[in-house]
Amino acid sequence: MPINDSVAVRMRARDRATSLVNELTAGAVIAGLGALGVFGVVDAITVPGSASSPTASTSTPSSTSSSASSSTSTQAGLQPSSGSISSSSSGSGIVVTGGS
Repeated sequence: MPINDSVAVRMRARDRATSLVNELTAGAVIAGLGALGVFGVVDAITVPGSASSPTASTSTPSSTSSSASSSTSTQAGLQPSSGSISSSSSGSGIVVTGGS
């Protein structure tokens, strides 16, 4: 059973269109991965901080006092909170300010 010329032309056109969609999809995936890499590098460069792991202090204090526990957070590189927590009078939520 011979295939009609117009049917063959439409089949080839459909195959070319499917191939084009596949190529565009692959290109979009590659472009997305490239953009993700660029954003990752830009983020790593612009965000302050260090990539080194924190070191734990192994020294034991010679005396135990209340000031030793309050200085532990500053020794670990933590900062005291400067924000305030407040809630609305209707009780619908909590607003936290001053955090970073």
